[in-house]
Amino acid sequence: MLAYFNAARNAVQDRIRELLEGSAARWDAAAPGLGTDAARRLEVFALRGKLIRGVLVRLGYELASGKTAEGGALEAVERAGAAMELFQSGLLVHDDIMDRDRTRRGVPTIHVEYERALEEAGYGDPVHYGEALGICAGDLAYFAGFGVIASLPVAPEAARKAAEIAATELCLVGAAQMLDVANGAARPGARNAFGPGPVDPDEEGILRLYRYKTGRYTFSLPLALGAAIAGADEATRLALEASGEELGLLFQLKDDELGIYADEAELGKPLGSDLREDKKTFFRLLLLRAAKGETAASLRSVFGDPRAGAAELAKVREAAEALGVKTDHDARMRAYAEGALAKLDGILSEAPEAAARAFRELVAYSLERTS
Repeated sequence: MLAYFNAARNAVQDRIRELLEGSAARWDAAAPGLGTDAARRLEVFALRGKLIRGVLVRLGYELASGKTAEGGALEAVERAGAAMELFQSGLLVHDDIMDRDRTRRGVPTIHVEYERALEEAGYGDPVHYGEALGICAGDLAYFAGFGVIASLPVAPEAARKAAEIAATELCLVGAAQMLDVANGAARPGARNAFGPGPVDPDEEGILRLYRYKTGRYTFSLPLALGAAIAGADEATRLALEASGEELGLLFQLKDDELGIYADEAELGKPLGSDLREDKKTFFRLLLLRAAKGETAASLRSVFGDPRAGAAELAKVREAAEALGVKTDHDARMRAYAEGALAKLDGILSEAPEAAARAFRELVAYSLERTS
């Protein structure tokens, strides 16, 4: 995977720089200084990421078309990959504000950067206005991403299909994010403010959230964008989307696990935020379902405790090992990995060797990653 992803990642990085540096002057026309500043911050922020979504657009094209991307097709998938990373940046900037995270990838989040810039310059209420500027920066990333999709150097029908796919999936991400926020705000005894269902989601509800908040957006969407650029038939695109769902569920379950077990320095963000925010994760569901009596009561007191730290994380790890939750969680991740490969079995056999190998290695990486 490394050779394929590194080469494609470098190209996506170049496109991100090109697009944001080209946008700076236009944004400055509306907000002198702020426009250039926002473009610079978004560029630095985006380039710190793994850029997996951006690379997956090219991979989707090559899997769907059965050929290596070259010439105009290569330019199109690189630009669409940059758009995916702009979407990702916007979502993460907003997510950090919603989660009250002050660091990401080991450095201050964008809204905290704005907060500090305002504070140093003597502005009033820097916390509030730093968050507001962060929200604006996230919006810029979304709109810039759609501008890129609309201007792809492909047939008009292919560009229209790509824009339609992106808009549909990103709306689902937004709706699922609302559900995630509402789930995080719910407390024992609260009633559902938005419908008849339970406040504490069951297994089906959690997996639905994972599917639409993370899974499809992270894998199905970029793979489908690549298929749209290739002009692939619907059956091929839907197979890529279905495989992407499986891989996305695996990826989210792995994120949950890393939030409990990862090395904080390697992860690049504070451990335990899911505990403190009482995120209704699948790991939490398995743990609370397996725990009984005093153990269950003790664990419930950890979730939602804003002071939860290393001692509480250790308590959760110890219970997960003792109750077999970690083993169960790992087995479910392996099942999703197998499903992702099975749904593309025929497509992988017809794809360029490098692309097929990269996809198989991506599945393995998703199981084994440490950050």
